[in-house]
Amino acid sequence: MIFTPTSSTDGRRALLAGLLLIVLDLAVAILMAARPVGASTFLLLLVVMALWLPLGYVLWRAWLCLSLAYWIDRNALTLAWGPIRQVIPIGDVQQIQRGQAVAAMLPDAPLASGPNGQVDQLALAIARRWPRLAPVVLYGPDLGVRRRLQDVTVYSVATQPLPDQLLLHAGGRAYGISPANADGFLAALQQQNQLGPTHLVAHQRHWPRWMRFPLWQDRFLLILLLAGFIGTLLLLGIAMSRFTSLPFALPQWDNLDRRMIFLFPVFGLAVWLINGVWGLLVYERQRVAAGLLWSGALAAQAAALIALLSVTRV
Repeated sequence: MIFTPTSSTDGRRALLAGLLLIVLDLAVAILMAARPVGASTFLLLLVVMALWLPLGYVLWRAWLCLSLAYWIDRNALTLAWGPIRQVIPIGDVQQIQRGQAVAAMLPDAPLASGPNGQVDQLALAIARRWPRLAPVVLYGPDLGVRRRLQDVTVYSVATQPLPDQLLLHAGGRAYGISPANADGFLAALQQQNQLGPTHLVAHQRHWPRWMRFPLWQDRFLLILLLAGFIGTLLLLGIAMSRFTSLPFALPQWDNLDRRMIFLFPVFGLAVWLINGVWGLLVYERQRVAAGLLWSGALAAQAAALIALLSVTRV
């Protein structure tokens, strides 16, 4: 049986925010394309690329909010949002609290919430620092957050605030959910529990493989990989900012067309992509090899940078 959550505008608001960001990004891209190549063009390119980050985040939150559902069968209760699945064996559910019972557990001071994943930390930090921006940066504030409540960790996977959630205590934790038909949900849960399981399932959370990739926790090599991308942007920025000041034929480069300086950022991008993909393929088995590949890309970009500065010296 599938139970939908209580209706919320968060998913639709996130989609609208994503649409507005797409329109803004396209407008900046059109403005960039209309301008002659130069430093301002590169700055506009940086704006276009920077907008991808909030765009990706709000679309991610829209997916989570709009796909939230609660599945019940004889073996487990599954909380599903986006590609994430929290599996709770039916037999692990020891207690359910709702309404006044939940409100009585809440302290007088507001509870600080924390994200299940690092991707939400920035949005939560902005909302706490500037509360008026919360409606702009938070979409589904009780979807995928954790709190500490009376020595119990509460994972909220809900569309409603904590006082309006059902708290399911299972496996030493509590899960806050908000089914639209709470009474029907509780009746179905009891019915499936009485029928008994057909097989045993583990109490666990399933994340997509790309979210479990160990590189996300390897700060040094992650910074090394990102540094290669920044190196590509640096080569492109120098080439674009110096392009208009160069003569049409470069005497330092056998009088070749000045547009040839863009070979340097192309080279930097190609090296970063090739070494980056190769490094990702071998990372889990050979971390050191991945580090050598990514540091080699940085070294190649440094050589390209020296050559670019020499060629574009006026």
